[in-house]
Formats: sequence, C-alpha cells, structure tokens
Amino acid sequence: MKRNRAVVVTSAIILLMVSFFYYPQEIDSANLTVTKDTLQTSRLSFAGRVKSPTAAGSSHIWIYTSSAAGFYSVSTAGLKVGDALTIGVGSYTIASIIDADEFTTTAVLSAGDGDDADVIYLKTKPQHVVTFTTASAIASGFFRILIPAATSNFNDAVPDSTGFDFNTAVDVSATNATGYTFATPVATVSGGTNCPSGWHCFEYHYVGAGGVGTAITLKIGNTNGTNTPIAPGPAAAHAEGTADSYTFKVQNFVNASDPTGTPADQTQGKLGVIESVRVTATVDPTISFSIAGIASGASPCGSGTENQTDVTTVTGTNAPLAVPFGTLTLNTFKDAAHLLTISTNAVSGYVVTAQENDQLGKDGGTTPLIIDTAGDNSLANETTSDTWDVAAAHPGFGYTLKSVSGATVPFTSTGANFNVRTFPSIADPDSPLVQTIMSSTGTSDAHTANVCYRVTVTATQAAGDYENQVTYTATASF
Repeated sequence: MKRNRAVVVTSAIILLMVSFFYYPQEIDSANLTVTKDTLQTSRLSFAGRVKSPTAAGSSHIWIYTSSAAGFYSVSTAGLKVGDALTIGVGSYTIASIIDADEFTTTAVLSAGDGDDADVIYLKTKPQHVVTFTTASAIASGFFRILIPAATSNFNDAVPDSTGFDFNTAVDVSATNATGYTFATPVATVSGGTNCPSGWHCFEYHYVGAGGVGTAITLKIGNTNGTNTPIAPGPAAAHAEGTADSYTFKVQNFVNASDPTGTPADQTQGKLGVIESVRVTATVDPTISFSIAGIASGASPCGSGTENQTDVTTVTGTNAPLAVPFGTLTLNTFKDAAHLLTISTNAVSGYVVTAQENDQLGKDGGTTPLIIDTAGDNSLANETTSDTWDVAAAHPGFGYTLKSVSGATVPFTSTGANFNVRTFPSIADPDSPLVQTIMSSTGTSDAHTANVCYRVTVTATQAAGDYENQVTYTATASF
C-alpha cells in the first residue's frame, strides 16, 4: 500500500541525461514543429519494497528483487549515496550502496518503517521545458500540454509506474514572445475540468496576433522540485538500462474554444526516463613531503643583510641532505635555510614536527658541544621564542620559521629581528620529544614553509668539526 510523505530529493552527482524525441506524428491539423520536452533530469523515480531481514533499529536495508504491482524497482541500480528516500512513512538518506539488493542509511529505521514489504520511494521531480515552433497565426488563443498520467493514484505524491504523478500542485510558467503575451497558466490534474483521464493538462492562454514560425517556451514545475510532477518509476516491463518511453502532446486552440475539441494545430513527441548511472571511485590517502635547498644570499625568513643566507643548503638530489655551514668566524652569525613542502588529501590536515638527536657535537659526539642557543635574553628554548640579533656573548645553534604558502607556523621572525627557538633533543630527557613547525587543519596542495638555521661560537669553543642530525616528520590526519 502506498504511504504518503513528502521527501526532498538531492541533486544527483552523476546522471545519465536521456531524452528521446521522435519526429512528431502527423495529425489532421497542422503540426507544431521542432517540438520537444526537455526534462531537467531524465532520472527514473524509485519504487521498491523493504525485504526481511530488514528491521527497525537497523540502518541496513534489503530490497525485494522480485516485483509487485506498482513496485518495479528491484535492484539498487539508479540509487546513490546521499539520495533522500521515503522508507515506510519515514525519511532517510542513503549512506552506502552495498550491492544490488542492499544499502545502508545514515539513521536507523524507526518502528514501523522496517516491516516486510514496506514501501521505498525515491521521488525524482524534474522541471519540464517544452519548446516548439508555431505552425499558424492564431490570435488570442491558448496552448495546452498533456503529459502522461497513471489511471489511478495519479495525485498521491508518490511515483507511478505508468506516468507522472501530479504531486498535489504544479507551478507552470511561459515566456512571452512576439505575438504572444501570456496570462497566468493553469495546471489541471488528470480527469479534472476539460482534462481527459490518463493525462495531466497545462493551459497557457495568451493575447496577441500569434505568428507563424515563432519559437515558444513553456515550463512545468520548478528546478528545486517544489510543485513539480514526480517522474515515473520503472514500468512493469522495464529493462534495466533501457529508457521507458512516454508520449506527450502539445496543442494550439483558438480563442474560447473547448480544449476537449479539436485543436487548430497540434503535435506529439516522446520522452524517456532511465536509471542514473552510479559512478564510483576510490581515492587513496596520500601525503608527500619534501625538503629543498635554498641558495646563499637569499632572505627566506627576514629582511636586511644580517638575515641573508651565507651558504647554499644541499637538496639531496646529488648528495645527502645537509646544512654545510663550513668554517665559522668567532662571534659572527652564519645563516642557512631549507624549504619544506607538503601535500595531502587528509581532511583533518597535517603536522610537520622536528627534533634533533643532540646538540652540535665535536665529531658527532656528546662533548664538547656547540650548545643550543638561549637567545639575546636567555629566554629561548624548544617552546619559547627570543630575539637573537647579537652574536657576541650569545653563542649557539637555533632556528626560525616563515610560512610561504598555506602552512601555519608556531612562530616567525619579524623584519630584521631573528626570533629563535631550539630543536627538541632526543638526548635531553627534559626536552619535548618533538615540536610542531608547520601544520594545517584541512587538505593541502603544496603548503610551504622556510626553516632558517643560525649558528655562532665564541673564542672558547674548542676547535674541530661539529655536527648533529635534525629529523622532520610529516603526519597526516585522515
């Protein structure tokens, strides 16, 4: 039994738009030419039935794969994720298509909506745009469009298998043309006044002299689905993937004539409705991260000559990644930089963290060390910034940041000032394990940030070669 409930139908992402328009059939009167009914979408409605073991309290729905009178949707073909359905008397949204006879909804079924043979409806509501060219100059007459209707239950706001359901009320409109100024059109349900059974009728009265060869545009329904006829569900003999064909008629009557009589001019055409094509694809989670060198003489993190890089960092293409400071001059800053780039389709974004294995140690050892700097005011550490613009008496190693594109960085330098922090050290039990240096809360396409390194030593620093390792880790949240 049909159960009525209005449902808003979301627009299909991918639809197979099919309109079948055959050459108009000749009738006794003159033919209106170039006649067609262009549907906003030629997608079939869905009229199926719930099948056990579907049950209230579950979001897993099975459908009957055998038909019953009026219910000829026997597979999930034509359904898609996001479709709004009537199931029983409730409104639900498809969450996933499992296979040919199973799907899930975003909410569990309410009591009474999961019983065996309860209805499942998808109500497709396409606007009709009927266009044609006039054959005769009929002054102050009217046009009538007839679209097919079922012989019963043709106005209960659920899909029919043999025509368009009237859907309670229908808005109609017309575009004025030379010789045709339209009054408010009238929509009449099948079997209503001057409307034959088996057809819904739409009259468009006009004033003016009319014309021969005038292009006319008449509309039935709205693009948002309100006050718009419901497209048919599959016909009894429907073959999946083959359109069900329907005849429509367009007529031109003289002024004050009875529309049940013979029109002055008329023609008829065909239109087709078919399942939409559900296109599926999988996008794997991805993340890419790279470190690129920056040439000497650049200003990647601040302004002024004091913030220009002194060496070119190695990118790793032909040699290991490196920051080759070379020979240091006492009480003098030396600067270098890297460009970090990250891309990911993670909807919750990413973080890039950094840590060092230890402070810069002689020959990579643990002592003596070029210490991590404390900045100009002895405030700098792994989480707190300090200015570091004076080399004398403020030795050490540290870094600053600058977002180039898209990335969020926790701190940055301003103008000629170098605001410094130190990398967390694995060798220091009191140091944080890692520190975020760039991040985003959404997907990213080539977010970039500069990491600028700075080092200086005093006269008391032991001679030798010093090194450590800084490790960057990029993590995405899918």
